[in-house]
Amino acid sequence: IAFALAASGISHLTIANRTRAKAQDLCDRIAAAHPGVSISPGGEDPSGHDIVVNGTSLGMKPDDPLPLDAARLDASMVVAEIIMEPEITPLLARARDAGCCIHLGRPMLEHQLELMADFFGL
Repeated sequence: IAFALAASGISHLTIANRTRAKAQDLCDRIAAAHPGVSISPGGEDPSGHDIVVNGTSLGMKPDDPLPLDAARLDASMVVAEIIMEPEITPLLARARDAGCCIHLGRPMLEHQLELMADFFGL
């Protein structure tokens, strides 16, 4: 997801991961592939971002913590999820309550399948 966003021409990308070292490693790999993109590791605060994507498994289990500080979401953000079940994860529910535009996990997968089929000539 992060590589696709970088390739799409975004101006800045913030990567949060379960450890700062993992976030930095991903930042370094993306920066090497897309040197024109400003990229930095981040934390749980989504403030100041236009698009927020949960690319983790957090939200699949009822007792999972939220992947970010949902109290900092605001209505100007698009919040996307890769998790398909539950359809409305706790993060998406909080984002919807904050007035954010939400993007469900199933359509994310469906569009990836189309791209993979094209890539493999299927």
